[in-house]
Amino acid sequence: MAEPTPAPRPRALVVADSDSYLKWAVRRAEDLRETYDVELLVVRNAVTPSAAQMDAAVDGRLSAAPAIIGMDALVSRLRLTPPALLLLACRGPLIELLLLERLGGRRAATVVAAGIPGIWYPPTELGLRLRAACDLMVVHSERERDAVAETLPQGRLRAVGLASLIEDQEVGRSPRPRIVFAPQALVPAALEDRRRLLASLGALAAAHPELDVVVKLRGVAGEAQTHKEAAPYDALAEGMDLPGNLVFAQGPLRAYLGDCEGFVTVSSTAALEAIAAGVPTLVLDEFGVSADVINAVFEGSGLFGGLADLEARRFRAPDPDWLAANYFHGDDDWVEVARGMEPGDPAPLPDRLASPLQLRRRMFRRAVALGDADTSLTGRLMRLARPLVRWLESTVRGRRK
Repeated sequence: MAEPTPAPRPRALVVADSDSYLKWAVRRAEDLRETYDVELLVVRNAVTPSAAQMDAAVDGRLSAAPAIIGMDALVSRLRLTPPALLLLACRGPLIELLLLERLGGRRAATVVAAGIPGIWYPPTELGLRLRAACDLMVVHSERERDAVAETLPQGRLRAVGLASLIEDQEVGRSPRPRIVFAPQALVPAALEDRRRLLASLGALAAAHPELDVVVKLRGVAGEAQTHKEAAPYDALAEGMDLPGNLVFAQGPLRAYLGDCEGFVTVSSTAALEAIAAGVPTLVLDEFGVSADVINAVFEGSGLFGGLADLEARRFRAPDPDWLAANYFHGDDDWVEVARGMEPGDPAPLPDRLASPLQLRRRMFRRAVALGDADTSLTGRLMRLARPLVRWLESTVRGRRK
């Protein structure tokens, strides 16, 4: 008697847009492989990662680099063969553009999920609103899940699942001890603060020539990042007298965590990788502690210190209770939550072009999402129409005064 044909496995499509989202997408694709046939793509957009950034994000976890696909091709695929699960590892404006405008509110998959590729506490109203047309929000700690569940916006978004940001991984070794700094594009925001931070790193390196102080960059000049960096540290270094053992490097963070005496950041998610690798860590409170500095979640961690602590090499170990509530939880459940969800209502249709201001907002969202990668007729027309829309908007506002 012939063996019964096994039921086909459900399909999952994971779509990423930028460097940090691609790294997160690779991890989530690994979560899915036990129960789904998984495909990972990068949609061509305003911040498409370079080949070097893709290599660092993938970090050898895939047999081949993910294919890069245009927005039109992605829309066509979703219309013809919607998957069981669509995970949008993308910035909010691109998600909103895809689900509401390009797909016109029709379902892109049985379940549409999205998430933020890092620490997200407190959750932002804008981040949730831009993902309100999804079904499932993926977060990374019990604390984040509680906060998001309390503030779910009106829309289709109706569940919150838990995934891990950290894992055990092999770290790279070095012939010299090192201290690693993980910079961020947005914080500290003030140019003078960034110069002060770089000067402290330089002072640390000068005082200890026996070790390397590594500034682990996310990208170099000409490479797009999830958030645009107005004053990159390697550019700031060009006008400063810094010692030779302060070095700028790229690649996966794990390659720099071996033989690491300490790790320092303002608020980067990379701190969690350092903690998981057993590296003493310092989270700088020199520039404030708040949601704007993206470090409020570290309150109670025992990791805060200033630039004086950095120069004195006073790194910390995290509080165990803080770890349990923040990112070092037990089992993940987001895949189970996704499998148990039924299709929801169609997404709300986008606002019609009722005013020049609404048109301007749609143009802005589209530009942020796709940039010059928007080669559609609509995109080209919108770029040509920007001066006219600005004039109309100023005229309307003038009449209201």
